[in-house]
Amino acid sequence: MRNDIIFGAVLPWLTYLLAKHYDFSTVHALAFGSVFPIAVIVVAYVRSNRLAAIGVITLAATLASLIGSLYFDSPYLALLKNSLITGFIGLVFAGSLLMPRPLVFHFASEGDPEERKSLNRLYAASPDYRALMRFMTIVWAVVLIAEACLRALIIPLMPVSVFLVVSEAMWITVFALMMAWSWRYGGRKGKAIADAEAAREKHSYSRHPRNKKGPRHATP
Repeated sequence: MRNDIIFGAVLPWLTYLLAKHYDFSTVHALAFGSVFPIAVIVVAYVRSNRLAAIGVITLAATLASLIGSLYFDSPYLALLKNSLITGFIGLVFAGSLLMPRPLVFHFASEGDPEERKSLNRLYAASPDYRALMRFMTIVWAVVLIAEACLRALIIPLMPVSVFLVVSEAMWITVFALMMAWSWRYGGRKGKAIADAEAAREKHSYSRHPRNKKGPRHATP
C-alpha cells in the first residue's frame, strides 16, 4: 500500500507540478507521471518473474489512457486511468458470479490450507454461506463500478492538480472502507453460518449416528 501511494500518487503528482512549472502541456505532464506506476509493475515482474492480475489490469489501463491521451491530445483520457482500473476490477467481481465460486470466496479462503478445506466444505454444504459470498461479491462490484463512474464524472469539474489528489484519496478510501466492511460483516456472518452448520451436523449425527455398531452375539 505504501509503495502504491508513493509511486502511484505522490511521485506522479509531483512530476505533474514540476512539468507544468516548466511549461509542458497538461497531457505531456501527465504522461511523464505515468512512468512511475509502469516502472513499479516492470520491476516487480523482473524480480519475481510473474505478473499479478492486478498488475496486468493496472498496466493495461495505464498504457491505454496514456496512448489515448497522447493520440487525441486529451487530458481527460489521461486522467481516466484510475477509473478504468477500478471499473474493470468491479466488472471482474461481477463476472465471477457466473463462476462456481465468486471472487470474494477466493479471497476469504486464502491462507492456511486447512482453513481453505474447511471453507470449501462449508461452501458446498451451506446455501446461506453461498448466498453470503455472492452478496458480498455483488456489493464489491457495485461499489467499484459506481466509484469508477463517479470519478470519471468529476474529472472536468476540478483543476488537474486537485483531481490527482482527490482521485487517489477516493480509491484509497473506498478500498479501505470495503476491506473493513468485508472483514467485519463477512467475518461475523461467516462465523454465525459456520456455527449453525456445525450445530446442524452435530444434531443430525446424534439422531442418525454413523458407524455405530450393534451388540455382538456370541456364535455357537
